[in-house]
Amino acid sequence: MNIAVVLVLFSVLAATQASQDQSVCGVIRVESWSYKYAEKTVQDALYVLNMTVVDQQSEAACTLGESFGYQKATLWVDHGCRADFNVCYLPVRPTECQVLRVESWNYKYAEKKVAGAALFIDMTVEDRQSAASCDLDKSFGFYNQNSTVWVDHGCRADFNICYVKGATSTTTVNVSSWNYKYATKILPSASCIYFMQVAKQQSAAPCTLGITYGFVANTMWVSDGCRADFSVSYYSP
Repeated sequence: MNIAVVLVLFSVLAATQASQDQSVCGVIRVESWSYKYAEKTVQDALYVLNMTVVDQQSEAACTLGESFGYQKATLWVDHGCRADFNVCYLPVRPTECQVLRVESWNYKYAEKKVAGAALFIDMTVEDRQSAASCDLDKSFGFYNQNSTVWVDHGCRADFNICYVKGATSTTTVNVSSWNYKYATKILPSASCIYFMQVAKQQSAAPCTLGITYGFVANTMWVSDGCRADFSVSYYSP
């Protein structure tokens, strides 16, 4: 079966599961005209979880992480990619914020766990104490996988940290495409999956995110002979 057809059918399945999974899926068109960067904010989205091509209109390639992608509630395209994308996201819900001091002494890496945080929404400098600069994703940031915020390169500050309460977990799951057929596996304990990578590959066929494996809402999929143990991180309210 053509992968685009599979994704269309799967988007319908995911949409019907939305009330159970607490995530929402829909098809959104995003276009890079004249090979220029463009972005689109997903209305009512708190956090985009997954973005896959359903129907490509451009001759230019649409490749996850290269010519399209997402961050928080924003979708982006570049290098001429124009397509309809199946987008799954967490709808807006109450968030909690707190001010927390995190310090990189002697320019060393340091981290701190935020109790009760499941998905981070924002982290901004409230009051910087260090002479060293504090720049998001360079000298400070966060990891959703373990509810942890981090600092480095001498950044010391009080940060305003906003997040959705709940629990995040990581598990290892085997998903296999036998005889090169498309296959799925539901993770019942997950409200939604937000990260998936190969832990141990068993197949000679390649396992490439967004091409031969991926996830939508709380369901993992593989195709074209990809067989592997995957490390899967997911959110539960």
